[in-house]
Amino acid sequence: MKKLSLPDWIPSYAILLLTLLLAVGIALFPGLSWIFLILLCANIVFCVLNRKRFTHSAAVVFRCLTGALFIYSGFSKGVDPLGTQYVIHDYLEAFNMPWLTGLALAGAFFLNMLEFTLGVLLLFNVKIRYTAWITALMMAFFTVLTLNDAISEPVPDCGCFGKALVITNWQTFYKNLVLDACVLVLLFSLKNLTSRKSCRTDWSVIGITMLLFLGFEYYNYRYLPVLNFLDWKEGIRLFPENPLPVRHYLTYKDLRTGEEKEYLMSECPFGDADWVANNEFVSRRDEDPNPHTANINIVEKTEEEDPGYDVTKTLLEQENPLVLVAVYDLEAANPKGMEKTAEFVRMAREAGVDACFLTASSMAQTETFQQKYGLEDFPFYYADNTSIKAVIRSNPGIVLVKDAYVLKLWDWRRLPSFNEAGVPAR
Repeated sequence: MKKLSLPDWIPSYAILLLTLLLAVGIALFPGLSWIFLILLCANIVFCVLNRKRFTHSAAVVFRCLTGALFIYSGFSKGVDPLGTQYVIHDYLEAFNMPWLTGLALAGAFFLNMLEFTLGVLLLFNVKIRYTAWITALMMAFFTVLTLNDAISEPVPDCGCFGKALVITNWQTFYKNLVLDACVLVLLFSLKNLTSRKSCRTDWSVIGITMLLFLGFEYYNYRYLPVLNFLDWKEGIRLFPENPLPVRHYLTYKDLRTGEEKEYLMSECPFGDADWVANNEFVSRRDEDPNPHTANINIVEKTEEEDPGYDVTKTLLEQENPLVLVAVYDLEAANPKGMEKTAEFVRMAREAGVDACFLTASSMAQTETFQQKYGLEDFPFYYADNTSIKAVIRSNPGIVLVKDAYVLKLWDWRRLPSFNEAGVPAR
């Protein structure tokens, strides 16, 4: 009796449909979900079991989808290579390899270029055998790395899509499992994906793609990103105009039953003496419905150990224009850039426009810095290193703020003279 068999296109497109559904599901499961994890692993098993049945059309679809995702991921990081450098630096610190931090920037350039180039080669079916195997090795490494991220959280954000799309560590691991299935399909379908292009054409595509993308990265590194995915961008308001009230929740434990219950603070029965005597405070949770665009705490300090007084909203919401100079590391600030910046803020002051500095350096470094550039009369405020780097990718960088709106950002290399900057009058 002849054994019944499904046409090859059925399992091919069933796996393709399941892969796409799982890719969509990533957005719905920011944390660990065992059901979702089992489905992702099952999809990889299905790929292996049907490794001899993938049709040419299904393999082409998987190739194009994988290539497009690699291009997007490489571009979103290549537009901000400094951001990738910071992520690599965080990884090296987390894995106790500080001696490699000097290579973080070069590593960022290379990884972004490699990912984008692999995406182009996949999309246009160039050197597909080598491309598929390099992609598979890359995915194997990052799948293990992101599994460790999801379980141990050595870094809060792996930066797989830069700042264009921030997802959790578990979502990143899920995404890699989806890509692993796609790459397996490519490896099992290499005989269906051979290219008739000449070797010279293939190498020309590879060389041109790499050189153009490295040039693109260098431009974004030297100046500001051509696409700003950071929170501080021109036209954005750093605080909501009509903020909604923050809701405060308190959790109390009933000493008689051991049961824990959460109360809205305004509804907590503090007037009930019996309840007060038999309940113990456990924790507090604040729920702020307002968007947090500024994402920074700026403080004014009088001494190094002083935690400082928060002046974030007072400083950024003032009606008069403010020239805010971000210098996250005073000692690493470019001397030529600081000379231009110092001249700019002096001209601003002469025109009656407020100017101040924001740094993560120590107060001792601040004093030396002020004396070096003649900035003793300008106020210096403090914030953490990461927050200042997220304001502007330049050290120094200049931000023009008015009434909590970001009007303009300049890197020091393209800083115009004050008269050409178009700073509104006080």
